[in-house]
Amino acid sequence: MELDSSEKIEAILNYEAWSEDAKYGLRISSQILRKMINICRKVKVIETGGIIVGYYNRKRDCAIVTDCSGPPKDSKHGKNYFYRGIQGLQNWINKLWYLGQRRYYLGEWHFHPFGNPKPSDVDEKQIKENSENKSYKCPEPLMIIIGCKANETFICNSFVYVKQKGLIELRRKE
Repeated sequence: MELDSSEKIEAILNYEAWSEDAKYGLRISSQILRKMINICRKVKVIETGGIIVGYYNRKRDCAIVTDCSGPPKDSKHGKNYFYRGIQGLQNWINKLWYLGQRRYYLGEWHFHPFGNPKPSDVDEKQIKENSENKSYKCPEPLMIIIGCKANETFICNSFVYVKQKGLIELRRKE
């Protein structure tokens, strides 16, 4: 999905993407996409990211993203890498849960500042490790990658990690 700065972001009500077999879906509001892109704009040419939180629909085949974090203070990032820290994330998730919102970790998002919103080998390894880490309680985590072209056109791709299948791309539903 390509997004030109603010006007196209406003035009998109929701980003909705599904796996080819329609077993895995994802919905993100334009408000959350705008929040991610604004975080990306602030860092310009270095990678950044955070986590996504939300819930699943009744059929449990579609994740609804209700918020995202920015990079925790203990994150490490540069032009070609981003290692998300953990400082403050558990407190934030606990607040969302205990304040009655019942939101929980759905996966990761991050920014590739030079246009390629495809997962690197490091990205794939990280999301696989997250799926196997019992403390995350998320066996099929999502990954959202935002890329940026020189003209500030933002591109968003999404993926889900499924054991035995690996990383599956979710394609935008028109």
